[in-house]
This record gives sequence, C-alpha cells and structure tokens, in this order.
Amino acid sequence: MKIPVTLNNKKIILDADAQDKLLDVLRAQKLYSVKCGCEKGWCGNCMVLLNGTAVPSCCVTVGTLRDAKIETLESFKNNPVYQDIMNGFSQAGINLCGYCNSGKIFTAYELMAKYHRPDKEQLKNAIKNLSLCCTDYDQLANGILYAVAARHAREGKANAKK
Repeated sequence: MKIPVTLNNKKIILDADAQDKLLDVLRAQKLYSVKCGCEKGWCGNCMVLLNGTAVPSCCVTVGTLRDAKIETLESFKNNPVYQDIMNGFSQAGINLCGYCNSGKIFTAYELMAKYHRPDKEQLKNAIKNLSLCCTDYDQLANGILYAVAARHAREGKANAKK
C-alpha cells in the first residue's frame, strides 16, 4: 500500500502494509530515535509527534496515516522548544541515555503546548507510565518545569499567566 505522509517535514510515500506498525516503518526508514519498548503504548520509548500530538508509534498502523504529519526526534531537534527542553533537563541534572529520550522529550513538549505552567497533578499524570531508564519521576517533573521556564524566558513571557 502506498501512503502519502509528511515525515520530518518532507512529503514522502510510505510503501507498507496497512497493518504495519508505524514504529517498524520508521525504523526501516533508519529513524532510530524511535525505540521498541513495551509495544503496548505505555512506556513512551517509541513516541513521535503525529499531527502535532505525542503518540506511541507502536500503536499506530500505517494504513491510518494518509496525509498525516509525522515528526521524530531527528527533525524535532531543529525546533526551538527542543533546546528549551534540553536546557530544562540539564538544569534538573537529567543525562539522557538515548533509549527513552523520545518519550520524555515529546511528553515535555506536549505538556508545554497544553499548559502555560503545568501543575504537579498534570505532570504526574503525563509521566506516570513513561519508561525512565536514566532518571526518576521527580527529576523529570523538575526538568519539565525548568523547560517551561526556559521557553517563557526565550519568548519573553516569564511573568505572563494563563
């Protein structure tokens, strides 16, 4: 099946079976930021942005993706918010191992897009199922809060409320 998509800001045609998992198709495209973890959509290791929303690619079949916009960390690294997240994680003492990066980074991105300043409950709900190979939940929550502050400072919204 030929499926037109935008992958990492390039229009391409995926040639795959409709039931193939996006995770497998992306890895075949040599996009290795997407890791195979639980294969149930919980751990976050295979997370991508699908039409701007963080989703586990192990739960998405390519037959549902016609004209979708898919972004992996390979492309997202060019987004200014990525640097905000990296600055926040660094400030919290998070050293990313590479295996669980996409889950942490895209969860942080989604929280930052959804909430001006996420509270403890919002953070807890967002990260509770992530596989955190190289950090703990409190450290990740702090890293996200630091990332929010970095984004606000970059955008000149440090004191704005929402």
